[in-house]
Amino acid sequence: MKLTTRRQMYADQTREALLASSRELFVSNGFTATSVEAITQRALVSKGTFYHHFKDKKAIFAELYAEQLQHIAAVGEEAAGAIAASPEAPALAAVAELTLKVLRRTVDDSLHREVMALAPSVLGEQFRRINEEVVLPPLERLLEVLSDRGDLKPDVPLATMAQLLLASLCEGNHIIAGSADAELELERTSRALNLMVSGIAN
Repeated sequence: MKLTTRRQMYADQTREALLASSRELFVSNGFTATSVEAITQRALVSKGTFYHHFKDKKAIFAELYAEQLQHIAAVGEEAAGAIAASPEAPALAAVAELTLKVLRRTVDDSLHREVMALAPSVLGEQFRRINEEVVLPPLERLLEVLSDRGDLKPDVPLATMAQLLLASLCEGNHIIAGSADAELELERTSRALNLMVSGIAN
């Protein structure tokens, strides 16, 4: 049993070393210019070890993308919990704060910016699937909380609206990531999304 545990610990450490190496190289060199060989050299492992953990460079990118989305999902969960716990608080202000937090990561976090800018082209159909698996559930919960409070119009289709908001947030991140003036685009995108949300407010 101890041998299995040690082997698993080593495997976990190796996998994390590969992820850490990829994070650093994707930021400094970009995804396209980063090779599997460069990743393994920085992680001090063989290419065979890389392919034991990941099918290819796209697979490790997908894991890093999902990792970034976990941060967004956590913000959504936090916002839903805060709104549910404070019935008298203005809900739309909380949603505006959520939007700004999500979008600001693209400005402040270089890895997030690199991953968000390239995710649609690198991941293809997998891009949408990861989005829906990681971020859609907390967005649906947030809308359900708002609906239960009476903050949304009664005819808002929550599941459809959650999908549209998810698509808008992803596109907002993509726009900001590719902008020459990220702060200006952050302000514009955040305002546009908040105007969209205000349209479903009761």
